[in-house]
Amino acid sequence: MSTAQDITPGLVAERLRQVVAELLEMAPADLDTDVPLSAFGIDSMTTSVLAGDLERWCGVQLPQDASLGRLTLTEAADEVVAELARATRPPQQTKER
Repeated sequence: MSTAQDITPGLVAERLRQVVAELLEMAPADLDTDVPLSAFGIDSMTTSVLAGDLERWCGVQLPQDASLGRLTLTEAADEVVAELARATRPPQQTKER
């Protein structure tokens, strides 16, 4: 990936779909983007693998308490893009009184 602006929820959802399908030995098309990942058997170990893949792929470091398993692919993608936006946002200037 080149920049944070290039990373869209759709792109992240497709990446997640590919990685989850590979981990679970499923066809990517069998993963419904609107079903919680936990319904496919995603556990904390698989979530760690997903988080590590996302960090290598786009540089986003999800919070330690991120629970991707409770989210759908679509929701997880939105969460990743939001976290990436927070991480790349310049710090706000504070006004002196």
